[in-house]
Amino acid sequence: MDDMITNEEERYTEANYTIGITSKKLGVSVHALRLYEAEGLIIPVKTETKRRLYSDLEIEKVRCIKNMIQNEGLNFAGIRRVLALVPCWKITGCKSNNGEDCEAYKNRKYPCWSAKEKKVREHGNCRDCEVYKQLVKCEDIRKLMQQPFITN
Repeated sequence: MDDMITNEEERYTEANYTIGITSKKLGVSVHALRLYEAEGLIIPVKTETKRRLYSDLEIEKVRCIKNMIQNEGLNFAGIRRVLALVPCWKITGCKSNNGEDCEAYKNRKYPCWSAKEKKVREHGNCRDCEVYKQLVKCEDIRKLMQQPFITN
């Protein structure tokens, strides 16, 4: 069963789409995709030749970002703040149960994967971060923020 989940996750996170194809698929401009990346909201794969490639994971993230902009009226600072409020220690298994020891969470200006204060995790690549991979759809954000805090 774990192998099936791993294969499914690999397919979901495999970067197969160029920036042009992603742009057409989502109905957003290439400039918008680059801007979302510059704002720390998505992390496409960059090839050795600096070509950007997107996975289904980024496509779902962009759909959520578009929703927050068009339907919720949020700007980039607002979206970053919403993502920064997600209790990342619930996903990563961080020793801190409430974020008090986490500089990236205390900052609350950027999602933990793009915060300057982030700690280097064992995977070393923000795109491989469990927080980045699990915060995909807008519903994912709501669910995580509504979970009760675990205290020891």
